[in-house]
Amino acid sequence: MNKSLFTLSALACAITPGLAYAQSGSDPAMQPLEEVVVTGYSTTEEKKLLGAVNAVNLDDVQDLPSGNIMQNLQGRLPGVQISSNGNPNPSSRVRIRGQGIGGLGFNDPLYVIDGVPTTKGMHELNPNDIASIQVLRDAATGSVYGARAANGVIVITTKKGSDAEGVQVKLNQSFQEYSYDLNPLNTQQRARAVFQAAVNDGSDPNNASPLYNYDWNGDFNNPQLNEIRLPEYLDSAQTMRPADTNWFDAVTRTAKVSDLHISMGNSTDRSNVYASFGYYNAQGVVDESEFERLAFRVNSSLDFLDGDVTIGENFTFTNQVSNKVNDLAEGALNLSIEQQSIVPIRTEDGLGWGGPAAGITDRDNPVRLIEMNKDNENTYNRVVGNAYVEYRPLDDLILRSNVGVDYGQFYYRDYTRAFQAGNLNFEDQLITNHNWNKTLVWTNTAEQSWSFDGGHFLKVLVGAETVDFETEGFSGSNQGYASDSRDFAFLSQGTSGTEVGGSGDAWNMQSYFTQIDYDFEGRYLASVTVRRDGSSRFGENNRYGTFPAVSAGWFISDEAFFDVDFIDELKLRASWGENGNQEIDTRATSTIYESRYATTSLFTTQQDEGTAYDLNGADTGNLPSGFARVQIGNPDLKWETSVQTNVGIDFEMFGGSFWGSLDWFDKTTEDILTRTQPLATQGEGASQIVNGGTIENSGFELVLNYANDFEIDGVGVFNYEISGNVSSAENEVISLPADVVNSFPGDGRDKTILGQSINAVYGYVADGLFQSQDEVDAHATQGGAAPGRIRYSDLNGDGEITEADQTFFTTSDPDLIYGVNFKLGYENWDFNMFWQGVHGGQIRNHWRFFTDFTSLNAGSNYGDRVLGAWSPENTGSNVPALTLVDNNNEARSSTFFWEDASYLKLRDLSVGYTPSDSFWGAIGASTGRFYIQGQNLLTITPDGTLAQDPETPGATFPIPRSINVGMNVTF
Repeated sequence: MNKSLFTLSALACAITPGLAYAQSGSDPAMQPLEEVVVTGYSTTEEKKLLGAVNAVNLDDVQDLPSGNIMQNLQGRLPGVQISSNGNPNPSSRVRIRGQGIGGLGFNDPLYVIDGVPTTKGMHELNPNDIASIQVLRDAATGSVYGARAANGVIVITTKKGSDAEGVQVKLNQSFQEYSYDLNPLNTQQRARAVFQAAVNDGSDPNNASPLYNYDWNGDFNNPQLNEIRLPEYLDSAQTMRPADTNWFDAVTRTAKVSDLHISMGNSTDRSNVYASFGYYNAQGVVDESEFERLAFRVNSSLDFLDGDVTIGENFTFTNQVSNKVNDLAEGALNLSIEQQSIVPIRTEDGLGWGGPAAGITDRDNPVRLIEMNKDNENTYNRVVGNAYVEYRPLDDLILRSNVGVDYGQFYYRDYTRAFQAGNLNFEDQLITNHNWNKTLVWTNTAEQSWSFDGGHFLKVLVGAETVDFETEGFSGSNQGYASDSRDFAFLSQGTSGTEVGGSGDAWNMQSYFTQIDYDFEGRYLASVTVRRDGSSRFGENNRYGTFPAVSAGWFISDEAFFDVDFIDELKLRASWGENGNQEIDTRATSTIYESRYATTSLFTTQQDEGTAYDLNGADTGNLPSGFARVQIGNPDLKWETSVQTNVGIDFEMFGGSFWGSLDWFDKTTEDILTRTQPLATQGEGASQIVNGGTIENSGFELVLNYANDFEIDGVGVFNYEISGNVSSAENEVISLPADVVNSFPGDGRDKTILGQSINAVYGYVADGLFQSQDEVDAHATQGGAAPGRIRYSDLNGDGEITEADQTFFTTSDPDLIYGVNFKLGYENWDFNMFWQGVHGGQIRNHWRFFTDFTSLNAGSNYGDRVLGAWSPENTGSNVPALTLVDNNNEARSSTFFWEDASYLKLRDLSVGYTPSDSFWGAIGASTGRFYIQGQNLLTITPDGTLAQDPETPGATFPIPRSINVGMNVTF
């Protein structure tokens, strides 16, 4: 592609000012339609927006810890679903307008930071440096980003000197804690549960487990347990005595999060300078888990030639360190629940680790897992920024050239000492990884505007952009170290098990775009955008894709016939556009063969599936290697395309105190880029990336705001604001390739995911528990049926429970997602309360495998719900009767494990106080504020919900409750 192309340039988002409210003598919150927002390579008054765009009110999240700005916005943006967990490494998943294409392909939005596009995580950016965030939800507003905008665009601009004058200091200290209500059994309780399960099965309890010896009356009809005897030692080596370990307490703690931000800003008529330093350190509720980030930023600009020329830059550098415990924390918490309490943390001599033995599933020791990995750290450095020059030869012409860079470097060193924990035995190993990636973006644009007689206004933006990406990495591992000192463990010192690997990748894009905006008297608005993208990831036949968009708006309230006193502004808008996606392997168009020197089969240790072969039969020396096909190339691949229609209405009423917007959208994604999963009969390496499948997302988004004040005699004036949003999105799979459809739920024949949501769930319908033998006899034939066992519905009415009785019974898609924020201000005090919730959809409560059964994981611990399991004397229980044998196949996919996903959370609650200027003047400051804030303080769920937190039903790293105290001071 032509890298020498240079065209004229327009005002891009890199230097766009933050949200600027028009001042009319009232509270800024009362002027929602006067903001200036960034929608692409230019700026627009919010009142003239023609698509679905939301500007984030950063004041609402100013008290929250700054791990990841996206986590702080959960529930605050219509049509934006954000999910995360309690890991101190604060990553998050963002979905705009529904579930996208699910497991078929790429679903993440495009982030644009000061004009630099990226899909990397926002936890690498210091949120305190952000001046504004705009979320472009529809195709028309995102179309100027063309091929990378299919999943929405989030535009971020960082602060200038004028946004943060003086020296500002922000300090926040948080404390986090969490406790499960899963309640693993202690040693005596588990022994009793095993006893009852064996008695229910009609088998001798003393044959159930080598861990317990029962003194009982031997009467299965009226069992009486006199005493539980534990062995003196759990293992034959006599290193572990029976214990009563509370594993959850052993691996969790009250965590601390420290957040320090210092910035300096200054602006004059000719210059703007902003510099900042941020330190963020987050512990996790899992012991030793930790994430640390250092962030430095410098933004500056300078005007020349009476302001006709501006040069500037915006750069940030981050250094973040995360230990391996963050990656293992979820597993450690899972082990703390499943590992039996009879296992001790340490061996009798205090030097070794407790671990599994006979009668205990080979689960690792979670304390060992943490202690032996807390020093294994990865370091990630990232540089993101841009440098630009802007020239205004005429009053209405802006030329701009912008160069952006996004560079990341990752280093990881993982040394594990040799250890034995019970019957688990591992050799020492050192693993080292190092990789880097680099994105260079060169954007050149020109923007010309004209005002004509009669109220006509025209603005034309043209531009070209080149994106070059490159990455390379290597890894190495070794075993057999003479010393277990980490200071000695380097790859050159290992004596066995040497492995090395390396990889690299590169791709580039060339884009051309134009946008034409028309305005007649501020009453009729129209816009046309066309972007043409070329990507090296596609073959020559389909390398380029064209993505058009059109939009229009009408201020009905400006018409002479409109005469509604309480409506100040009413705007109708509509848009249609196409966006693309190119997120596939750069080798997708090529058939790939790889040498595999030695590969052990998954099914037998006697078979080598590598490509090396001993042609001479000597069984020694270096073996020559052949090649194996791993992928079939597809030279006809073309762009994945999303076609979206949006209709919206914006309104402002009652003198500006009440305003909002309503949007309806329909988004169809076609030619989805996905990988097939062919049958083995097609031969090795038959998989390929194809254009296949169509998925439709449609729904609505509503935003409402009301702000006013009231006075209490003798007390004073209170000002308040209530804001909320609610959105809904439906997902439907329209078509899929034959090689893909069988990878999703269904029987692959007459019941497939076609016509269902991409998140549809397929399985059996559980119809309660059998209460008596008469119910078993009257029911369809069901293998393993018995009183107290799960009863499954005979959906096809053939009198037998078979695979044909499965159906699509639910989806994890919520019906509604919503958030409500309350603000109250009185003199120097401010109060904020934010509720966030989900209504509808279902979640899979996989913890019922643990809390409700003694048969599905016989060697693990159980939850205390098994103590209230069904019995002839306890028929009201929804926990199946205890058994040690799963004759009824109760682990099958069924409605038994699914429950309502609805919840309402008190996400944030804060109180702040701003002392008088005289108070701050006494210490040399100009202003400041103190606050205390709580997060995730309360969760309300429907009756019958068993999951403790429906937001993260499958996560063993929970979202903790936290209390934050902090202050912001400006000098």
